[in-house]
Amino acid sequence: MATPTRPDIRAAFFDIDGTLLPFGAQQIPADTRAALAALRRQGVGVYIATGRPPVHLPALKPLQGVEFDGFVTMNGQYCYDRTPAEPFYRRPLPPDAMQTLIPWLAGTPLAVAFVETDFVYVNDPAALDTGFCGPELPVLDPARALTRETYQLSAFIPPEWEAEFLAHCPGCKAVRWNRDFADILPADGGKPAGLARALARRGLQAGQAIAFGDGDNDISMLQYAGIGVAMGNADAKVRAAADYVTAADTEGGIAAALRHFHILP
Repeated sequence: MATPTRPDIRAAFFDIDGTLLPFGAQQIPADTRAALAALRRQGVGVYIATGRPPVHLPALKPLQGVEFDGFVTMNGQYCYDRTPAEPFYRRPLPPDAMQTLIPWLAGTPLAVAFVETDFVYVNDPAALDTGFCGPELPVLDPARALTRETYQLSAFIPPEWEAEFLAHCPGCKAVRWNRDFADILPADGGKPAGLARALARRGLQAGQAIAFGDGDNDISMLQYAGIGVAMGNADAKVRAAADYVTAADTEGGIAAALRHFHILP
């Protein structure tokens, strides 16, 4: 029987919530930590690819002690190797979008989180009651976004309200990993934009990457990478977009997929 061919995978990208870190867990599972370390020993670049902003990551205790080669944050809008203040790619929201959105919000009872690289705030205290992940957020006048680079919005709206919101936020699109809110990005943004820049820095192509995710905001990343793996806990739409569906995040899904593709023994 012929030995299975190992794919030429040189970089691996991992969503955090529901992928590396099961929801409600206090640490990354031991088998996942071991798999990440084994990849790096083989010379495979190991990257975070998350919707979270850089300011959240140092405080995320489950990531501490795990070595990563780079970070694709805010759904691909701000990417860096080691230091958030020294990005290799940055793509803020279009200023025109803020000029249109902020006056509309003044007369619309919607809660929105405004995400900068090192600061997150909300326009309405209602956002503080939604279970938004991260530290407690200050409530500020969203006019701040007219003079500060804003890389992402988290609009606390159901899916059926997305079209109206985007009509007042030109040049943007919505992606979602939580029913409570949609992340608002530049229309040409998304995790694949960050993956492309990270791969280019290593002289690699998309076909040399494997990506893992569980949320709707991971779909384009799974489709972009040479191998896209959906976690077993992902919803049907994410699983349908993937090349392979592995076990759940709580059941050793990452290590199992790496073995399935003979990337790890």
